[in-house]
Amino acid sequence: MKRIAVLFIIVSFFIQDSYAQKKDTIKVLESVDVSIARKFIPRLKTLEHIVVSKADILKYQGNTLMGSIERIPGLSSINTGSGISKPVIRGLSLNRIIVNEYGIKQEGQQWGLDHGLEIDQYNVHQLEIIKGPVSILYGSDGIGGVINLLPPSNLPKNSFKAEAIINYKSNNDLFGTSAAIRSNKNDVFTDFRMTYQSFADYRVPAEEFTYNSYVLPLYNNRLKNTAGNEFNISGLIGVKKKWGKTSIYISNVHQNAGFFIGAFGTPKAYLLTDDGDNRSIDLPKQIINHFKVISNTQIKTKHGLMDIDLGYQNNNRQELSLPHAHGQGLVSTDNLALQLELQTLTANIRLPILTSRKWKIVTGLNLQHQDNKRNGYEFLIPSFKTISGALNGFAEYRLSNRWMFSSGIRFDLATQKANRTFISAFDDEGNEIAVTQRSPEIDKIYSNLSGSIGSRFKINENSDLKIDLGTAFRIPTLAELTSNGVHHGTYRHEMGDSSLHAERGYMINTNYSYEARKITFSFSPFINYFTNYIYLRPSSKFSFLPDAGQIYQYNQGESIFLGAEASTKWNITRVLSSETGIEYVYNQNTSLGTPLPFTPPFSIREEIEISPNIRAKNFKNTYFAINGQYFAAQNRVDINEPTTEDYFLLNFTAGSTIIIGKNKIGLSIQIRNLTNLKYLNNMSRYRMLNLPEQGINFNISLKYEM
Repeated sequence: MKRIAVLFIIVSFFIQDSYAQKKDTIKVLESVDVSIARKFIPRLKTLEHIVVSKADILKYQGNTLMGSIERIPGLSSINTGSGISKPVIRGLSLNRIIVNEYGIKQEGQQWGLDHGLEIDQYNVHQLEIIKGPVSILYGSDGIGGVINLLPPSNLPKNSFKAEAIINYKSNNDLFGTSAAIRSNKNDVFTDFRMTYQSFADYRVPAEEFTYNSYVLPLYNNRLKNTAGNEFNISGLIGVKKKWGKTSIYISNVHQNAGFFIGAFGTPKAYLLTDDGDNRSIDLPKQIINHFKVISNTQIKTKHGLMDIDLGYQNNNRQELSLPHAHGQGLVSTDNLALQLELQTLTANIRLPILTSRKWKIVTGLNLQHQDNKRNGYEFLIPSFKTISGALNGFAEYRLSNRWMFSSGIRFDLATQKANRTFISAFDDEGNEIAVTQRSPEIDKIYSNLSGSIGSRFKINENSDLKIDLGTAFRIPTLAELTSNGVHHGTYRHEMGDSSLHAERGYMINTNYSYEARKITFSFSPFINYFTNYIYLRPSSKFSFLPDAGQIYQYNQGESIFLGAEASTKWNITRVLSSETGIEYVYNQNTSLGTPLPFTPPFSIREEIEISPNIRAKNFKNTYFAINGQYFAAQNRVDINEPTTEDYFLLNFTAGSTIIIGKNKIGLSIQIRNLTNLKYLNNMSRYRMLNLPEQGINFNISLKYEM
């Protein structure tokens, strides 16, 4: 397999080199309409921006939104099975990555590895990825970067558009459908979508797995109880007037999915036997509902558009399993193991105060209130409340047509409150025998002043150089401060530390880009240094709860991240193109001299695409592509974190659009893991169980537009 990988990459580079002399203008990603981006907001032009179109998301569609875009160098995801993934940018994840939908930060228990993004990927019109410190504009959690899900561009006046998508994936027998209608009548615009998908237990090229040194069987190569379904609905209505525009967006994402029985508590062999129904959703399972209301308003002012974004979110996450009390309380009479209901109110206001030929200055106010309530017979984190606010200012100065400078400053203030939580212990007859404190009282106030400075220099007509220096600040989550219980979704006892301080760091990001007529190139090295980086690592203690194993303790220490990404695309001929992406991340807890967990390995991706010029006028955008990605072995791991061997994945994609009058029918075919390779993904939590990733997977998508 290694020889195939090396041969594939050498051949592709040879082809690229042979034609690198030719010079026609191209773009790294498919050309997209960026008019919907709010141009009055400084776009941190000293950092690298990547815009991904909806067509690209559908073309490379994965099991989740993050799986659909992780082909971009520097972007990866931490996965739990086939349906849960968390974004990772340059090795930073969880509460260090901001995901904004329509200007409002997505809030849904980001601290948990088994909590996915509650977003309908069919409803993503296009997204923008900014790698690097974006805290000044987007909030203190934006240490690693931001993923902005942008609203749709307005249709022409008095027009109507509809689409329907049908999707099938062979590995877990997924059937999905999504339909949307959009309209603009006299500048009153609407956008409604409904999505439903159902999937069965997924397959892996393995017949057994390992849990705490116990080797257990897999029947029919399927992970029992990984089936689920999802139902999402959303609607947007707005109006555009001379004074600006305003809109209301409402969405609800609902998911019902099973937990792999072999990864939830201590597995019993008899529970792993085939039940004859690969679509059944048994206990243990999770039910997630995320309701969201967003108001976006833009008002024209003398210096540009004032932007007002208001949001309300209710994230309700339930884990259900057979009742047990871990020796701490009476056995429950229902199956609700853990419920976390997070309500979030958000307000973001941005006002341009100066716009001229050389200067652009914007000021902003951010406010957020969160109320998180817990329920269920398990204890993991207490109920809590947080209130945060920030003032920021950002300035751009254009010295000349070649030089541009930017700077920003932000002041954050936040409070956290949580009461002490006590859990009673009972004997077999129901008598209370002890009361144990499981989490301390929290009443903390945080404040911070952070800043950034950057420069962009246009070297010549083809080359551009960017550099940005910024500080990082993040308050600890309540999970990092107070958790103390079995987190079954991650099969371990997690324990917080109420003495943790706010996370602080210093970051340097650079980017060199070159664009000629037939070739584009980008190179982005970075260095991130943290004085007190917070993360979860195994301790030398064992849980006082039965069947809970080792305690994983939140701690902090001095840490460093450094690395780089590079990407190249050649339009070799009118019908042949080649694209290469390379990424590498190195990190180290310099206080302990150990690597940090869940670090993506070095990887190199190569894709060769043929877009034949079919003369039939009814066919457009036909393409055939083969994609190979090599992942190096990851031997730099934290204590008790398993290493992974290197592997080479081969994928195939093809598609075309058929034009019938004013209607379009798009067909897309993907074959992932073409060779049905058995491999362990370093970014998968299931590698702890020696569980390989999905085997060969045929993905067929049909899209109808009118």
